[in-house]
Amino acid sequence: MQIKNELRQEFRAKRKTVSQKAIKDNSVCEVFLNSDIYKNSEQILCYASLDDEICTDKIINAAFEDGKKIALPYCTDLNGNMDFFYISSLSDISSGSFDIREPNIEICEKVIDFSAAVCVVPAFTFDKYGYRLGYGKGYYDRFLKKFTIISVGLCYNSFLRENLPINEFDVAVNFIATEDKIINLLRRMLLLCRIRIILMNQV
Repeated sequence: MQIKNELRQEFRAKRKTVSQKAIKDNSVCEVFLNSDIYKNSEQILCYASLDDEICTDKIINAAFEDGKKIALPYCTDLNGNMDFFYISSLSDISSGSFDIREPNIEICEKVIDFSAAVCVVPAFTFDKYGYRLGYGKGYYDRFLKKFTIISVGLCYNSFLRENLPINEFDVAVNFIATEDKIINLLRRMLLLCRIRIILMNQV
């Protein structure tokens, strides 16, 4: 826990000094929007970004234009539980828990079917296995454990790490979108499993 908190402080400071942030944010979003992951999805579970996060407004607006359903998370309690609600425009968003922009649940419809969804997951950083350093509340780990769903992290190339400290509650994303590529963690994990099987058979 101490190591994770130290890393959060490191990357929180690092995010405030990203050079050419708007250009890099646009590149990350373009990579995601041009991917088959996005193109083949019917609904996008996104998040309304904070000022120092990779800006997701481009993804949200593109989903509107492409006729996809777009939903944002709403924290239902302080114990790591959240629901998603469909929005019809950015005007459906207001400031909520932890100063996070959330859907106005008085006018937005709750998502009950996630079978055709892709979830865009926030984090300070990701590692080569898809594990993330989040904000420490466990909302997305709980959600991704509960639902079998395609998940994508947004991350600058310079923020990617070789390994991150993890515990039994952490859930890895399936893909990571950076400024110039989509990293397929499903393929990588499948390859690692095959290597392990081969090594076990050689013992």
